[in-house]
Amino acid sequence: MTVVVRRRCRSPEAARALRAAVRADTPDFVRFRVRGPTLTIRLEAATAASARATLDDLLACLGAAERAAGRTV
Repeated sequence: MTVVVRRRCRSPEAARALRAAVRADTPDFVRFRVRGPTLTIRLEAATAASARATLDDLLACLGAAERAAGRTV
């Protein structure tokens, strides 16, 4: 199962900051790409349950990173 999430940020720097904030704790099947102000997260999990659990964690981490940045991303 493949899931792609895109988050448009205010700037490329903000997108890179979000990537740095969430990438350290992610499993090997999650890939990140910043192109301009857009952060793309692609995860390829063996099962829908694994994809959902990973996506739940990633979205929570992204939300926390955005709150910590004062929503300037």
